[in-house]
Amino acid sequence: MPRMQLTKTIIINTALSLAEKQGYEAVTMANIARSLSIKPPSLYNHFKNLEEIKHAMAEAAQKQLYEALKSTEKEAQPLLSLAKAYVHFGSSRPGLYTSSLPGGTNEVSEALVQLIADSLTSYSLGESKKIHAIRGFRSMLHGFIDLNKHEGFKLDVDLEKSLEEMVGIFERGLQT
Repeated sequence: MPRMQLTKTIIINTALSLAEKQGYEAVTMANIARSLSIKPPSLYNHFKNLEEIKHAMAEAAQKQLYEALKSTEKEAQPLLSLAKAYVHFGSSRPGLYTSSLPGGTNEVSEALVQLIADSLTSYSLGESKKIHAIRGFRSMLHGFIDLNKHEGFKLDVDLEKSLEEMVGIFERGLQT
């Protein structure tokens, strides 16, 4: 049986698949190697360490998040549409979403931030206020996803309606 041609892309996709199926915590050198039916030292021919793999995972996951969000650009309610798409991605793809969180500044993370900034254009915000709004919006949505993931919403009230109300409150705050 011929040996598999191991590439960075195969390793990253395997790590993302592990994160999706078993959770982000399951992404280890040993688990990646086991999934690929190789020995862990083979991974070091492509990546220096697990941190480098996770950085590459973050960029790949951010690309998928960006693709999921960019279709909301032309919506009538851009902030609400963006929020719904963001929460849907984070809730339906938890391993991929968690993988998208680490990582510094790259073109994709900048494009994600720009999508949010573009949805704020109807508000008269100075540059620093816009940055605060972007941070607040992302934090609010991350908290919503995280609380839902950990079953923090026990009351019998529609979650989508709660998200709509939350974004409405946020938007009214931007208008003042």
